[in-house]
Amino acid sequence: QVAEAVAQPLLGTRRVTLVAGGSGDIGVSRLPGEILDVVTRLPAAVEALTGVSVTQVCPGPLRDRG
Repeated sequence: QVAEAVAQPLLGTRRVTLVAGGSGDIGVSRLPGEILDVVTRLPAAVEALTGVSVTQVCPGPLRDRG
């Protein structure tokens, strides 16, 4: 559900420009990793901003990763 919410704005995207530095994937092959990075960091960011632990209020896999 979190990945879906993060990716939702991309559905209407007609063009994506990726700027990369350093090593690793470049171009469109980098996009899945960037989305995964956002999803991975999201629970901690939400908790830091709101004081609410996403892993405590969401059932399922997020809670198991606590």
